[in-house]
Amino acid sequence: MMRRLFTISPASPPRISLEQWYSTTPLGKRLSEQLIDDMKVILDQWFGYNLVVIGPNTDIPISEMTRVRRVFQVLDREQSLRSGYTGVYSCDEELPLATESIDVVVVLNALDLNANPHQLLREIHRVLTPHGHLLIVGANGWSLRGLWQGFVRLGTGFQSRRNRQPGPRRLEDWLNLLEFAVAPVRHKLVIPIAGNSRWASWLMSLDQWLVDHNIPIGSTYMMFADKLVRGSTKMHSFERTRARLMGLSVPNSVVGTRGSATRSPLRPVE
Repeated sequence: MMRRLFTISPASPPRISLEQWYSTTPLGKRLSEQLIDDMKVILDQWFGYNLVVIGPNTDIPISEMTRVRRVFQVLDREQSLRSGYTGVYSCDEELPLATESIDVVVVLNALDLNANPHQLLREIHRVLTPHGHLLIVGANGWSLRGLWQGFVRLGTGFQSRRNRQPGPRRLEDWLNLLEFAVAPVRHKLVIPIAGNSRWASWLMSLDQWLVDHNIPIGSTYMMFADKLVRGSTKMHSFERTRARLMGLSVPNSVVGTRGSATRSPLRPVE
């Protein structure tokens, strides 16, 4: 039971398995609820004409939380198009989109499943407009759930593309190299537990307190970033001009005896 809760079955493609985990497991539904709490706030503040969603299908209603006019979804051959989206069939790291044509990009676990996550980030940087927005959801390997998954993979010998997940710290370094301005990371699902029992309810309440206080050991992280644009420095032409005197204010001579001196009003030199 615990193994099924924390791992992805190798029988199905990783993206399809992750979609099933989000939609069918209590833990996946709980994670969706925590992600929606933040996403509906930040997406409502971002404007533009085009938004692209990259990653597995989830129950997160991105098209209903954004004010961006058109919402695209990048699909592979195994995925189905969700209602309210426009499909774009391609691989993640070779987007058939014009350069600087997308205002918002939402990445849902795509970096965890991609064989070349750094190339995916470069492609996202290419299609984003100047000052465009990026939202990334990914798995944190240095968490209770991540360490458990590593232990299970070590014991069973199962290897998957999820081993290439960059993690929040490395991802932040990559984004800085690509000249993104990165906001503080939000951590979700610190205690990976879900259920109806009394002790599970208590642990879920504790987990919600840890999430509200953003304890940095969450099983999933959420990162926001803006594409920076280097400021252009205008070249000024300097001309050599003739020197000229400036009018300065200086005092007149002191009148009177020492100890009872008075000064006349200051006036500029003619």
